[in-house]
Amino acid sequence: MMEFLYSTRNPDCPLAYARFSGMHTQCELLVARCEEAPSRTWCGAVEKKVLEAEARYNRFNPQSLLSRLNREAARGEFPCDEEMFLILELCQAFRKATRGWFDISANPTSRSSEAGNWELEPVGHSVHFSREDMRLDLGGFLKGFVLEQVLKTLPAPSGQALLSLGSSSSYAKGHHPLAESWPVSLPHSYYPGKDACTFHLRDQALSVSGKDRHGKGHIINPRTGNREEKEEMVAVTGPSPLVCEVLSTALWVCENQERPAILETFPGYEAHIVAPLPDGSSITRKIEKL
Repeated sequence: MMEFLYSTRNPDCPLAYARFSGMHTQCELLVARCEEAPSRTWCGAVEKKVLEAEARYNRFNPQSLLSRLNREAARGEFPCDEEMFLILELCQAFRKATRGWFDISANPTSRSSEAGNWELEPVGHSVHFSREDMRLDLGGFLKGFVLEQVLKTLPAPSGQALLSLGSSSSYAKGHHPLAESWPVSLPHSYYPGKDACTFHLRDQALSVSGKDRHGKGHIINPRTGNREEKEEMVAVTGPSPLVCEVLSTALWVCENQERPAILETFPGYEAHIVAPLPDGSSITRKIEKL
C-alpha cells in the first residue's frame, strides 16, 4: 500500500512524497509545487502502472504472462499481446546494438553457446523457443521500460518531480525546487548509509548496474552463462530511462575494451565506472567514446 505525505511547511514550495513496494524494491516519488489532490492522484497512477507491470512480467511469478511464455513457447508459437511483442522486439534490437551483451535469454538454464535462441513471428505476433530450457528474464529492462511508459502516458502534474524505482533506475523531471538540478546519490557498496558518488540530473534518467543490495552478482554474462562478480558499478545518464537501463546492464557485464564502441552507438548518453573503495572513498571514471 502506498504511503503518501504532503507538506506545506514551505508555502512557496509544497512537496508531495510517496513510497510503495514494487519490482522487489522501494519506489519513491517526489512532486514539488503542486496541489495535494493532483499529486496524490498521479502518485497512485504511477504505483498502479508499476504493480501491473510487475504482475505481467515477473518471471518468478508462475501466474505472470512472462512465466506462461517461458513454459509454453518451446511447445509451439506463443501468441503475444501488443505490449509483450513490442518489448520482445525492443530486446532483440538492443541485443544487436550492444553486440550481444544485453541478452534477456542469458540465464543459468540457457548457456552462452545458444543464448538468444528465440524467434519472433511478426505476422501472428508470436514467439517460439527452440529449446525446452530457454527462459527470458526482463531484469535489466523492465524498470526502464515502466519509467518510459510513465513519462509517456502519465505526465507529472508539476514540472519538478523525481521518480525512483529503487536505487537503480531514476528520472528527474525539471530541477530541484531549490537548486539547478536533482541530486541523486549512489549508495556505497561497503558502507551502508554512505554514498559513493552523486549525479545531478535535470530532465534526465539515471540507471545503475552492479551487484545487488546483498553484495551478490545477479547479472549473467551472455558469453559464459555465469554470474558476474565485478565490484564496480556502471552508471548511465541520458534522456531515456529505458536506454539508460539497457546500457548500464550491457556496459557492466561486457569486456572493458568493448565499452567505448557500445556507448558510441547511443549518442546523447554518458556512462561512468564507479569503483567504491574499502576505505569509504570511491573512484569515478567516465567511459570515453571512440
